[in-house]
Amino acid sequence: MTYPPQRPLPDRSALQNSAIILIVLGFVCGGTIPAIFGIIALVQMDTDPYTAQKMNKVGWILFWVMLGIIVLSIVAYLVFTGLFVGLAMFIPLMGG
Repeated sequence: MTYPPQRPLPDRSALQNSAIILIVLGFVCGGTIPAIFGIIALVQMDTDPYTAQKMNKVGWILFWVMLGIIVLSIVAYLVFTGLFVGLAMFIPLMGG
């Protein structure tokens, strides 16, 4: 039975730095879910570096998705607030 060739091991220091940055940024502005994936990646780095690399990648994807949702929510809030304030100022001007 032949096995497929092994991929080279991921760079340990780059993976460790990426996981630590993910943990910090995940807790600060992305929610706890990306940070949890960063913690899992950091813990599994010694035993299974391939799974650690996958967890790190999933954590970063979740971070950017959650950050995008937060930014879109803020923009929607500002737009709707501007519309309602503008409408509230427009009605008295029309004599209504």
